[in-house]
Amino acid sequence: MDLLKTAVVDIITLVSTCHALESFPSEGEEVLQRKPRNRLRRDLKRGTVAYIDTLARTRRGVVDDDLLRRCRVAAEQQMPHALSHEELLGRVMACEVGSLDGLAAARQDLWRLAHVAICLSSGMSTLRGSSVLVHARSADALAGRLRRRLRKALIAYARAALRNKASKGRLVVKAREAALDEIGSRGAIEAERLADVEAGADAALGVIRQGVTKPLLDLALDWHLHRSSTNQRSSPMPE
Repeated sequence: MDLLKTAVVDIITLVSTCHALESFPSEGEEVLQRKPRNRLRRDLKRGTVAYIDTLARTRRGVVDDDLLRRCRVAAEQQMPHALSHEELLGRVMACEVGSLDGLAAARQDLWRLAHVAICLSSGMSTLRGSSVLVHARSADALAGRLRRRLRKALIAYARAALRNKASKGRLVVKAREAALDEIGSRGAIEAERLADVEAGADAALGVIRQGVTKPLLDLALDWHLHRSSTNQRSSPMPE
């Protein structure tokens, strides 16, 4: 999964560059005036969504050099202005001290979500190869619905993370909420049903159970607990 980490770093770099453009000083650079900066930010937002969409749609069950290239090409096609100002954006990131600060949690969150999506594809590929799989069409339908939920969750997370640079801790909470809303309670049910199909086809299989169903449950618990603790810290002390 090393290349999955690379993909997530790509995504976080796009997000942090978009944030950096919000506050980069405009003196002496026409391209850094308000409208051009907003245009660059729109490019970066579209590129981020295109990258994630390509990553989440894969059914190959692995992140390889070819998928990484396709993700980057998809993003580049949405960022014509950003690509033509690549050197400038490099200066923006260099001048915006701490532009990546506070995004370690977002990077880990995106990795967890993307890892579940990749494991779903890998588990389904293995499951289809089972000689005793009875309800293949039903399993494919379940997997298709869950794959769409995970893709929408990744995109919702990224869009929430792109919205506002202020209070990055709160930004992560909002991004997690957006992702969980897209997965919903039905997502957990679909993952559990797929794990049951997997166990019924071959008790030795466990990619979906261990790589999708359990991580989704852990993720929901972790994010709900973090949200509760954040809300408690931000609440005023009782008089």
